[in-house]
Amino acid sequence: MKKIGIHLLKKILFITIPFGGLYIFAQMAFEENRKSRHPKDVGLGIAILLFLILLILFIIFFIDAIKQYKKKEYKLMGITIFFLLLFSIPILKIHCLMGGDTFFCDTLISTTKGWFID
Repeated sequence: MKKIGIHLLKKILFITIPFGGLYIFAQMAFEENRKSRHPKDVGLGIAILLFLILLILFIIFFIDAIKQYKKKEYKLMGITIFFLLLFSIPILKIHCLMGGDTFFCDTLISTTKGWFID
């Protein structure tokens, strides 16, 4: 049980560091944009960075899940798969908002309206 708690704490810490950095960067960028005489669209850059951070975290957690499967650590793999599912919805939604024009994207956007990013 202690191993699961430590594993969960490591995952949460591993997630909060990039998101904390993105939050600080976004606040600085928005403040500079407010001071600018000709404001620009800073939100698109932040959305792209969010997409890249989520995608990198998804790939890292996917590799970690494969390693845990090979070691037969199924309880730890369950925690990792939970985070993979948690990352997949925002990744797919941002991808669909940036240019997906399929039935899947229309369904995803209408289903998740107001959840994460509109």
